[in-house]
Amino acid sequence: MTKKLFAIALISNYCLFFSQVGINTPNPHPSSALEISSDSKGLLLPRLTTASINNLSSSANEGLIVFDKELKSFVGWDGTKWINLGYEEINTVPTATNLVIGGNLSVGASLTGNYTFSDAQSNPDNASTFIWKRADDNSGTNVIIIPAASAQNYTLVAADLGKFIQFCVTPGSTIGASPGLQKCSAWAGSVIANQAPTVSNVSISGTTNTGQTLTGNYTYTDIEGNTEGTSIFRWTRSDDASGTNETTISGATAKTYVLGNADATKYIKFYVTPVATAGTTTGNETGSGYVGSVVLTPVALGSWDTSSIAGGTGNFGPSPWNGTLATGIQSAKIVRDSGATQSGSGSAGAWGSDGLNSTSQALAEAANDTWTFEFVPQTGKSLSITSIEAYSFRKSASGPKNGQYQYKIGTSGTWTDISGAVISGISGASQTTANQSAIDLSGITALQNITVDTPVSIRLVLWGATATTGTAYMGYTNQTISIKGFAQ
Repeated sequence: MTKKLFAIALISNYCLFFSQVGINTPNPHPSSALEISSDSKGLLLPRLTTASINNLSSSANEGLIVFDKELKSFVGWDGTKWINLGYEEINTVPTATNLVIGGNLSVGASLTGNYTFSDAQSNPDNASTFIWKRADDNSGTNVIIIPAASAQNYTLVAADLGKFIQFCVTPGSTIGASPGLQKCSAWAGSVIANQAPTVSNVSISGTTNTGQTLTGNYTYTDIEGNTEGTSIFRWTRSDDASGTNETTISGATAKTYVLGNADATKYIKFYVTPVATAGTTTGNETGSGYVGSVVLTPVALGSWDTSSIAGGTGNFGPSPWNGTLATGIQSAKIVRDSGATQSGSGSAGAWGSDGLNSTSQALAEAANDTWTFEFVPQTGKSLSITSIEAYSFRKSASGPKNGQYQYKIGTSGTWTDISGAVISGISGASQTTANQSAIDLSGITALQNITVDTPVSIRLVLWGATATTGTAYMGYTNQTISIKGFAQ
């Protein structure tokens, strides 16, 4: 009879176990699988550390509930993350992903450990720690932690030559749960020796006319980040754009170069040898393309600024009047010839004379009613005269109405009229000022490439005055008088 009652009780409990469970109650609520009844005791769930709970993340089933004894809260797994029973997100440790090493793998170069910091609560990345490792190969053989390499950046040293490098980060924040798990990049290497600097994009800017400044341009690069020191420059000239008869220009060792007459018709090239302040300091010389051909540009062989003339009785300006000289010119002056006196009062800001009273060109030449420009080249130089620049010409009411420019080669040559080189537009009974256009002399063969060491003179013959006190001026109202050409 006892055995039968035991069997009946077992079957009854089995049915109760697989339908509803009641603890301290024979009648659990129909909606519950388990009902615990007590007036003096509670339910005690598993109590875990935060780290242990995080370790459960990969295997937790949706609905799992535990007590976080560090955060002092019940937490449950919602299938993707831990939440507490008050529906607030649980503070989790940060993570580091996407670890890569940036920079060139050569001794002396600076490397940067890059990574992506993530924190579910958006806590800041302000307590992460870093280490760098060195190994013999990309499998980590004989790995060591590099001493004192505890920053996100690391500069490769001689001991790293031929080695492989790894960057590791332990993500951390001063807010919330921290730190996270250490993560490391792939091995990078092998490390090569320090590289010399290089230059690229070598070019020349500027106008290829004599007297103009050319500038050498380039891009300096050093893969280790060594700054540029005193790089070396040189300039060359060649007969053509292919570099025929290329010759280094003596003294042209700066980044800029002023084209001279010797560069006319030539082609110019700029070279740079990069020099670093540290590491392997000197790189290979690299040149630009050729620019040219260089155009010979006339310069003022002599110039005279009339604003320096004060005027007044007997003051028509100095004679001889030494001008500002171009390179290659020994002297350049304006001379008031014997028929051009200065007995009256001169005007300020102009150069001239009175006493210009001849009635014809022949009489003016005989009386030396003339003004003469004299040019003497430096030893070993030849001259070319290309233009008389525009200026303002003024005469008195009784002053000369006509003028003719002439030239003479050497000290014993004869004067020759320059066709079309005349003073015009100055007729009239009252004082007259006329703007004289520039006079082109470049087409006069006799004035081009004049024999070495030979002086050249240009004079203005003036006539047609109506009184013995005929007065005339050049460069009226503070102008600059100049004659252009070349001294080669």
